[in-house]
Amino acid sequence: MLGIGAYQDLKKREIDDWVWFIATAGFGTNLYLLEKHSLLITPLQWAIEVVVLSALGISLYYLQLFGGADAKALFAIALALPSALPPFSSQIPFFGLTIFDNAVVISVLYSFSLFLSNICKALLSPNYFGRYSRSSFFTKLGLAFSSYKTTLGKYIKESYKLFPSEIPKLSEGKVVLTPILKRMTIDATELEEKYANLLKQGLLNENDEIWVSPGIPLVTFMFLGYVLTPLFGDLIFRLVSVIVLHI
Repeated sequence: MLGIGAYQDLKKREIDDWVWFIATAGFGTNLYLLEKHSLLITPLQWAIEVVVLSALGISLYYLQLFGGADAKALFAIALALPSALPPFSSQIPFFGLTIFDNAVVISVLYSFSLFLSNICKALLSPNYFGRYSRSSFFTKLGLAFSSYKTTLGKYIKESYKLFPSEIPKLSEGKVVLTPILKRMTIDATELEEKYANLLKQGLLNENDEIWVSPGIPLVTFMFLGYVLTPLFGDLIFRLVSVIVLHI
């Protein structure tokens, strides 16, 4: 079901609730294994995973670092996948945490790929950062890691999966775009309406370039993290092990 959730996450950035209801069907299987005293799962192990992942999902949701689907995905994983079954593997006893760890690593790699793409474009086009050419190093670094440039017309068409990294303000009859420093305080729908209204008023046109963030499709990354476990197990554990061995 993580695969279906990942597909919907990429397609429309919303995931139907029925996906998570079906995903938690593994809850019944886990209860059966506990009743049969299976070595595949222990009550303490399962309880710790449910508490930790649920608390993590709820906390990140209220901090507005997670969407509702991301939090539901963590809860479903905690209920359905407390331990790794072959061919899936994990170096730690909490398989759900392994999936989350892998998703975090993939998210970082995804942001780094945006950074590399922006740096390559900046090297090929000296004025790539345009209105931010004279901005601070940290402003440009933040944009490079989180965003890319697109036309306003394309953003309006794909606003369901893109989030503007700039907020428009009127100054002396002209539109001034400034970087969004605290994204958690911005309502994406209101911002989309503001851009659409400026477009209708002729103050902006469809070919104007703005910086947008593709967001992080975390459920998709959770699915990829799950798929990678047969090969790598817990990526963070593996990376830490490699670092420790070479110190």
